[in-house]
Amino acid sequence: MRKTPYQRYALMDNPFKLEKRKDINMLSMLHVKQEMDDVIEDLFFETLEKNRKALLQVVGERGIGKTERLLLLESWATEEGASCCYINAKERDVFSVIVEILNKVSRYKRKWFIAKPGWLRALKSVKQSVMNEKTIDVGKLSDAISGALNDCSPSFLLLDDFDIDIGMEPNDRFLMQLLWAVFDKAIRGLLIAIATEKEVDWITEKIELKGFDGREAELFVAKRLLRERVIAEKLEPLYPFTPDAIRQVNTLVNGNPGELMENMANILDAGVARRIGLIDKDFVVRVMRRKEE
Repeated sequence: MRKTPYQRYALMDNPFKLEKRKDINMLSMLHVKQEMDDVIEDLFFETLEKNRKALLQVVGERGIGKTERLLLLESWATEEGASCCYINAKERDVFSVIVEILNKVSRYKRKWFIAKPGWLRALKSVKQSVMNEKTIDVGKLSDAISGALNDCSPSFLLLDDFDIDIGMEPNDRFLMQLLWAVFDKAIRGLLIAIATEKEVDWITEKIELKGFDGREAELFVAKRLLRERVIAEKLEPLYPFTPDAIRQVNTLVNGNPGELMENMANILDAGVARRIGLIDKDFVVRVMRRKEE
């Protein structure tokens, strides 16, 4: 096994380097469950088992965990064999997002159908219209998409970083209009979840994510350290950090998980570089003070 500088702390690597989406299978194990997660989980199983339809907004600041919630929903849907598509709309235009929705919905459970379903032809037709003419007919689009979702229910449509047209004039909010029309025409078993930094007035079902408290921050750190442990010896779950060190970082970042992850990565690297035996609160303060200078 190759040696790494993190073996000083019985770690194979820095566990706080930001995970890429390929780590989706690790999400459930690494996720720190908070109170609002019960609502998300209830909505998931009501969609799956009770054919409920729901339109949910997951709202919160950057780094607070919105993407993680949508990816968890995607992971659960995949495990249950339900139709699901996750789309990240960050820094994308309305047309490209709509085309990706059409592409992914077109692939929903086609193996279940002996003959080509009518909604598949409708999706192909509206996709050609969007791509060739650069026009958006919300009525035709919502008919085609809702038809597919109804036939493939239970289904999940998950749109991340969906602030794409929130600031536009109401008549220009094509994606908002499309989602509402799709939801309105859906008959059963559909959860549309969007993640945004700003609240959307017309979505009544909202979950506002909160930062970690001290205990949650410790659990967040312990889970990631455990994943990278190189030996099975009995070590404190938070080693090489003291509980006070972690709570200090969490306080300084106001409980934001993304910022906690970033700062813990930097502090661990600083500990390795300085050959620190135990990373305590005083060391954390010094490292973060230098970062601000």
